[in-house]
Amino acid sequence: MKAGAKILIGLALLAAFGFLFIRSLQTSRSASYTVEGARLQEWSLALEPASSPTAPLLVLRGPMELVSGLFRQVFTRAMESLVTPGTAAIPVVLKGEFDESLSGVMTEESLLFSARESGLETAAVEPRCLAHRRISQPGGTRQVYVAVFDSPEFVRFRQALAERAGRAGKGGTAFDAAALSPVMFVAGADGAFHRWLPLRVETDADCVAPLERE
Repeated sequence: MKAGAKILIGLALLAAFGFLFIRSLQTSRSASYTVEGARLQEWSLALEPASSPTAPLLVLRGPMELVSGLFRQVFTRAMESLVTPGTAAIPVVLKGEFDESLSGVMTEESLLFSARESGLETAAVEPRCLAHRRISQPGGTRQVYVAVFDSPEFVRFRQALAERAGRAGKGGTAFDAAALSPVMFVAGADGAFHRWLPLRVETDADCVAPLERE
C-alpha cells in the first residue's frame, strides 16, 4: 500500500508539473510581441527580381531591424531551430499575379508608379498580430511566423488593381485582391518563404499573439 501510494503521488506530481509547464509555455507564446514605433515609419516601395510565380514582384520594404527584433522574440519563446528571411518586406503583388492578370494592362514600372501614386509608400502601417502556420507532411514539418499589419491603403491598392484588370478585359486570370494579406515573414523552418505565398491570414485561426508598438 505504501509503495502504491508513493507511485500515485509521484504520478500526480508529474501530471501537475506537466500541466504547469504547458500552461506557462502557452502563456509565453500568447503574450504580446513588440516592434519599435519609429521603425514603422521607414517603408519604401520597390520591384524585386522575382523568378517564380509565388515570389514577390512589388514589395513594401521596411528596416531589417523589424524582422531581427521579432525573430529574437519568437526564438526566445519557441526555442526551435528557425531561420530568418534576408529582407524585411511586405509582398504587395506576386510575380504570378502580375504575369497572369496585369501584364497586359501595365508594365512593372507603371505598377510601381501606381503604387506610389496611391499613397501606399507613405501611409501608416499598424501592427496587428503575430501569426503562425504549421503543416506536418512526410519528411518533416513546415512552419512559418509572420507579422500581420493593418493597412487600408494596401487593401485599396489591390482592389484598384483588380478593378483595372477587370475593366481591361484581356481574357487573363482574374486578379484576386483578397488573396494576399499585408504580412511580413519573420521566421520559418527553412528559407523557402515564397512557398507560403499567396498568404491570406485568418486572424482568428492564425494569430497567436498581439503585435504592439513599443
